[in-house]
Amino acid sequence: MSRCKLSLSAAVLMTASQLAHASDLNINGFMSVGAGVLSNSDVVAEGYDDDISFNQDTMVALQVSKQINESTSATTQFVARGREDYNTENTWAYITYSFNENTDLRMGRLRSPFFYYSDFLEVGYAYNWIRPPEEVYGRLDVFSSINGFDLTHNFNLGATDGSVQVYYGRTEEEFAPVSKSFSLDAKNFTGMVLNLNRGNWGTRLSYHQADATIPEINDITEASNSELAALAVSPTADPAEALVAAATLQGFGDDFKLEDATGKFYEAAVTYDSGSYFMIAEWTALDYESELFVDDSAYLISAAKRFNDSVIHLTYTAREDKKGSGAIGAIQNNFLRDKESSIILGARFDYDTSTAFKLEAQYIDEELRDGQESESAVLYSVAIDLVF
Repeated sequence: MSRCKLSLSAAVLMTASQLAHASDLNINGFMSVGAGVLSNSDVVAEGYDDDISFNQDTMVALQVSKQINESTSATTQFVARGREDYNTENTWAYITYSFNENTDLRMGRLRSPFFYYSDFLEVGYAYNWIRPPEEVYGRLDVFSSINGFDLTHNFNLGATDGSVQVYYGRTEEEFAPVSKSFSLDAKNFTGMVLNLNRGNWGTRLSYHQADATIPEINDITEASNSELAALAVSPTADPAEALVAAATLQGFGDDFKLEDATGKFYEAAVTYDSGSYFMIAEWTALDYESELFVDDSAYLISAAKRFNDSVIHLTYTAREDKKGSGAIGAIQNNFLRDKESSIILGARFDYDTSTAFKLEAQYIDEELRDGQESESAVLYSVAIDLVF
């Protein structure tokens, strides 16, 4: 038996070695090393406080693709992030079948195409910021990848180039809204993306929806009143558990259940790129069937000026939660409602091939957090991004 295993292992390693030298095997990578410090740790800036941190914006990834034959290819991508203790995650793993030069079908583990920068969201070298603004880009991390398929068709309409992408899938992940992890099952995950480009202008429109279930949350709504009362005030309870317990005690448990509850996401973006000047405006909105999550809207407006190998950019971004009405709205306001905006001033220096050095100062105005007045702070950041 051991000889069999050794022979099989040797064969696999030999095959892998042969493939690594094949001309149609592509191995690419990207890496970011960042550091930041927050002027006021009472403000929430994911992964940062008033001590300098090197983990939040540091990561490395490898992407391997292989052209199997004229119509079929395979792609996989591995990512290790500092904020996750450099545990490696397989974010992409899919097969592509090309019907023709304009139409591709992909099957496997795919990046969810929520945003303008979704396809290269973690490739810091691809955009001017050190990180995409959290107000717009930081809300759907748990859904960042799905298991399913997508179909993309590219087309031309006169001087306009475009593409249409439709997808369907499912994702099952551990979800930690605050501190405790819950089992999230998002089924019937589907959406459509339209891209149009004409001259210096580009437009992107997308719609997405899924039916989500969190069994642990639903179990709370079935607990006894004494159990609910204890959970609602327990110092060790996760805020999501305390919220559902309090809502159930007031007779609104069914409204806060998450059992095949539909969530919808809308996105629109406009870009302008003349070579010397770049602009992007992007708007998003979330609409939840369950009251466990509040609906919200967010947007960003960013402009940049290029000077040879350098870029100066300025961004304004904002997000606001929308609470429900009546007693449900009062419960949401005390536990969930946030409102914040940011101004980002940054510079990028492409000092050598495939390498960029970045500096940023981000003023964060946290007007509301969990329904309470909050404070403001400045996040200072530096990073080096590269592709290889």
